[in-house]
Amino acid sequence: MAARTRLQIKALVHSNTGRTKETLENSKCDSALKVAIQNHAFWETITDTYTDFAITESDTSVSISSTSPEHVITATIVETSGSRNAPLILKNRVWWAKKVINASDNHQGWPRYGMYINNTMYFDRPVMSGLSLRVRVSTTQTFTDDTTTCPIGALDIFVEEFVTAEVFLALGQMDSYYAWRRKALGGKYDADGTIGGSLLKAINFDKFGLGEELEMEPPSRFDDARFGISILNNITGHERYGFTDWWF
Repeated sequence: MAARTRLQIKALVHSNTGRTKETLENSKCDSALKVAIQNHAFWETITDTYTDFAITESDTSVSISSTSPEHVITATIVETSGSRNAPLILKNRVWWAKKVINASDNHQGWPRYGMYINNTMYFDRPVMSGLSLRVRVSTTQTFTDDTTTCPIGALDIFVEEFVTAEVFLALGQMDSYYAWRRKALGGKYDADGTIGGSLLKAINFDKFGLGEELEMEPPSRFDDARFGISILNNITGHERYGFTDWWF
């Protein structure tokens, strides 16, 4: 079944609430998408191409704000005028505070670890000359107008429920607000961030689709493993598109 348009979603909201609040509904449709994307990088939000950012020698960070990223999906350090490259392993703030502390105190070279915060990629050391950061990101999606289908097909039910809750909140009908918010996000989301409801269903659906395309199990028996299998990657936009990978 095709994803619903914003007009169709709003018609369901009107049916759920018995009220029409066009301006609020339009705004909250986009808010629903943003909430969902902040919690999961849906396949439709991931860019098809990579973007390179030249890194100034001795710098410990580079801005990637021009891509308007919500999540960094892959990060690779590449030679700007060469052929060598290596994955940049992304870490969180807790790891960074324990292991890196002050990146500028480390030896200049080829960075191995990175940390992405607020449109900036930080490196674990001052970067040597001639290197660039290559990233693939996910971006926030919005509805252009009422004819726009939900940019993330699996989320149209979540958007309906989320917006319905927000309309009830605006009307001051708190029991209905909490009931619809639980349907959209689950009962624990506001307490501890645990995702549930229709958002969790959409995320699981998206993960299942990604798993079918991106994962491959190697042979489990040792006798079979010595022969190996080869996989031709035909996923458009994937970093290994067109390559044949061997599993042993």
